[in-house]
Amino acid sequence: MANTALHQMADPGPRGALPMLPGGTVENTDATPEDTLHREAAEEAQLTLTDPVRLGWVLDETGEVYGGVGPNARLRLAARVTAIGPAAVDPATGRPFVRLLATPAQAAALLGWGPPGARQAQLAVDTARERWRLPSARATAIKEIPAEGMRLS
Repeated sequence: MANTALHQMADPGPRGALPMLPGGTVENTDATPEDTLHREAAEEAQLTLTDPVRLGWVLDETGEVYGGVGPNARLRLAARVTAIGPAAVDPATGRPFVRLLATPAQAAALLGWGPPGARQAQLAVDTARERWRLPSARATAIKEIPAEGMRLS
């Protein structure tokens, strides 16, 4: 599973499945964006992460993803996944997410990030290779993480 990105899918209702990465807004208990990453990844995908790295910002001209809050910028981070726990109910939505493993390039394409997202996905791959000494992932079929979680090798 070397150098793979984890992303999840939620069912928002009539629009069908909506792919997303764990994430959200900074809460009072979060001192840094990295704290937010650790909390959201644990809540939404039952991930334990280490050594987060800031990859860059994405401008959202409308803020529609957050209910039309207006222009904003979202920080993209990469982190090494050290554990994937059993599926759990997300406190914000009241339901569990389907959790998937995909390469960074597959995640960027599935999420519709376009060229800027493809560049950030490649930066995640480069970071994993240089900082954590992980090999680049081979393109394979996207896999669902079992409900009981996964051991990492």
